[in-house]
Amino acid sequence: MPSAFKPSESDSSSAAHVEQFKRVCKILGKGAEDVRKDLFAVRMRELDEAVRVIGYDELYLLGYRDSGMPDTDANAHPDNFANADLDEATGRLVAIIRAARPAVMVTYDANGNYGHPDHINAHRIAVSAMQAAADSSRFPEAGQAFAVDKFYEVAFNRDRWTSVMEEMKERGIKLPWDFDADADAEAKPGDEPAKPEGENAEEEAFGVPEAEITTLVDVSAWAPAKRSAMECHRTQRQDFGWLLDLPDDLASRILSPESFVLTRWPHLGVAPDLHETSLFDGLEER
Repeated sequence: MPSAFKPSESDSSSAAHVEQFKRVCKILGKGAEDVRKDLFAVRMRELDEAVRVIGYDELYLLGYRDSGMPDTDANAHPDNFANADLDEATGRLVAIIRAARPAVMVTYDANGNYGHPDHINAHRIAVSAMQAAADSSRFPEAGQAFAVDKFYEVAFNRDRWTSVMEEMKERGIKLPWDFDADADAEAKPGDEPAKPEGENAEEEAFGVPEAEITTLVDVSAWAPAKRSAMECHRTQRQDFGWLLDLPDDLASRILSPESFVLTRWPHLGVAPDLHETSLFDGLEER
């Protein structure tokens, strides 16, 4: 029976095509008590509600404190996830992998998709734990060794994202995050467009070109559940409320298909021209 889980913080992915779907949550968000006394309890209720709406079979909490963004007070706290001991955090996740025995793991890319320290560490720990879980000499107290078949990174589809952004601008819909500021800084007609400079220009660009995405999964049938799960996180609406407020025709283009990059497939390797429509392609005999 194929199963999968996402080492992550967000409920943004549907359980499409998965018989068992388990979620590993690195962060408890405990730093929020300093802002509002009961926010931690509120966030936990929101998380439980979202888990129920999505239909996860199981939720695991590793128990680390939210790290906040760089240069914030929260980011310096010794108990936050970004400061977690690599070996200790790896061991916690190894125990879950060996118990859950997932065919597939999904997490953020190496930059945390947008640079959040917790997301970056989620990727680092997920890679470390996937490798260690298959090695019987590592963490023997965590159970019998188990090899995960495939390892994916969530991808923001740059081509589709740009298309939706252009249409939002045409309709006069405010762009999310700092994209409106970027639009205001665009060159005037007749000016030479500014181009990224340096070796990391392409890495710093938002998202992944569709040509580099290995796996596009049609989850349109589960889009209402995804949207409802996002609605559960009411105290974080400032981060993604813009999507929930979009007209349905635009929101549907963001919610589906979901984009992933297969980065590790130890048994077969990742073909350079790979194009999949399911995270479980190639695992039918498992």
